[in-house]
Amino acid sequence: MRKFLQWLLTKPIVWLNNTMASAPGRDAVFESLSILHKNSQDKKNKQVLVLPFTPESAKFIIFSDQHKGNGTWADDFKACSNNYCSALNHYNSQGYTLINMGDSEELWKFKMNDIVKVHHETFVAEAAFHPNRYIKTFGNHDITWKNKMDVSMHFKDYFKMPLPVYEGIVLRHQHKKTTFDILLTHGHQGDRMSDNNALSTWLVAHIWMPVQRYLRINPNSPRTDSNLRNQHNKMMYEWSAAQKNLLLITGHTHQPVFAAGKYFNHPSNNIPTGLPGEAHKPTYFNSGCCCLNDGDITGIEIADGYIRLIKWYDEEIQSKRKVLEEISFSVLLKDIGIHD
Repeated sequence: MRKFLQWLLTKPIVWLNNTMASAPGRDAVFESLSILHKNSQDKKNKQVLVLPFTPESAKFIIFSDQHKGNGTWADDFKACSNNYCSALNHYNSQGYTLINMGDSEELWKFKMNDIVKVHHETFVAEAAFHPNRYIKTFGNHDITWKNKMDVSMHFKDYFKMPLPVYEGIVLRHQHKKTTFDILLTHGHQGDRMSDNNALSTWLVAHIWMPVQRYLRINPNSPRTDSNLRNQHNKMMYEWSAAQKNLLLITGHTHQPVFAAGKYFNHPSNNIPTGLPGEAHKPTYFNSGCCCLNDGDITGIEIADGYIRLIKWYDEEIQSKRKVLEEISFSVLLKDIGIHD
């Protein structure tokens, strides 16, 4: 029966996914990000968490796109779990705040109960930051985090409930007379299947995902298609460059991006050139992912007055940290037009 349904439904499902999710339009992305940032100005809005911060004293580690699975060969996170747990233990001991920025679990392919059983150690390591130093946003592959009942059902053994989950986070810094924001969100904005209202969220989480799991259909998305990754990163950069006094940090594409604009032609950014605008402001960052085939993970640190793109990797059985890129906030603020 599964093979027959795969034959019958694969093409329409791939078409629907590509039409509504994998290749969102520029206008939809821009509108969604603008609304999200605007919501940070509304104190009553609970979709966005606003945190005042000072670059010199802040300690944040940002990870996204773990895509934890069920421990089988199809579990993209399995090879990375050791480096991920080692990294979390290090940052927890140093007093960092963990920002877990979406697609923590791969719910398009696996059931949450199976994931929790296999990756118990990683949930313990994440929960060690809770409640004061753990912040969670949802992504399109772990959208059940958007539902309070699902969160309570699956994670009450690890986190004290209720556990707030956000669509976006704003780190807000007052630099003399200028307000400077860092907007953090998973990056699936413009995805009409996930970036929508409560009804569509429930339908995706409880009907669409189980159908895809049963049929074992994994259509192309920004995480697997290099052209879509580039186009998605390009749209994110274009939106961020058009804003005033703002940096944007996302995940979603699995492709690390560091200060796109300043290091525009750096190999790690791999964003198409020829973007409009008077200058390439270094306004866009991407944390990469924690599900690389070789077991490496990437993330973004904000600490010591710097923002850094880092990697954790295996060396002689031990996990090691490496700084791939870094820039001080004093330089970064000047580069985006904020002067003393």
